[in-house]
Amino acid sequence: MKKYLQLAKITFEEYLVYRLNFYLWRFRSFIVFLTLLFFWLAIYGDRTEFLGYQKAQMITYVIGIAFLRTIVLGSRSADLGPQIRSGELTKLLLKPIKTIHFWFTRDVVDKGLNLFFTIIEILAIVCLLKLSFYYEVTNFVYLPYHLTTYFSFAVLSLMAIFLYFFLSFTLSVVAFWTEEIWATRWLFGVIFLEFLAGAFFPLDVLPSWLTKIIYLTPFPYLVFFPMKIWLEQLNSGEIIMAIFICLIWLIFFWWLAVFLWRKGAKNYGAYGG
Repeated sequence: MKKYLQLAKITFEEYLVYRLNFYLWRFRSFIVFLTLLFFWLAIYGDRTEFLGYQKAQMITYVIGIAFLRTIVLGSRSADLGPQIRSGELTKLLLKPIKTIHFWFTRDVVDKGLNLFFTIIEILAIVCLLKLSFYYEVTNFVYLPYHLTTYFSFAVLSLMAIFLYFFLSFTLSVVAFWTEEIWATRWLFGVIFLEFLAGAFFPLDVLPSWLTKIIYLTPFPYLVFFPMKIWLEQLNSGEIIMAIFICLIWLIFFWWLAVFLWRKGAKNYGAYGG
């Protein structure tokens, strides 16, 4: 346990050393959040409902996206690919710590630090737009009525964190066999992940035949389904099914990440200096 705490401390200190990089990243995230929020506010205008969503529900969905982007879609394991290609991985292999545990520990620190600033940003937006938590007004942030909703949201969000970690780790491990790792991650992150996870809009505004196909992939369980739970738009059976499918994908990508890592590391030859 001590070595993981020490690793967490070192990771946190790295952020203090490279503060400008972190501030630029937070600025980018905040701009994305603002752009998405004002886009949907402009779409709604004076309307209270659009595409089956109340205005308050869409506002809440966008705020939820900002929150879930931080705790789910952020991952330091993306740095593993460049380490493999440059030969820096050799140094990590000599340390008395498992590689997956190493990157997950760094992930936890990254998520915790970014979450702190995300909460501040969300509260700033709530104050700026004068959003309310009372249902009597038009612009309010939706809060679930039932305690079981909070529990279900927490369970699926926690599973989504692990699912995305193993997804990201699997993509990084592909660097053992290809040099174009960033092109692969860009295609995955922008085309598949952001769109299919529902990180821009709720997926159920798409044609039903398309959503049925998307629901079979692991992506909607990262953002879309947790927010559907929060908005209390799923019944108990649908929540259980969402958690079950997410669990299946989680087990699969855990197995795939471990399998590819062992196979790649076994034949690893250090590149670079």
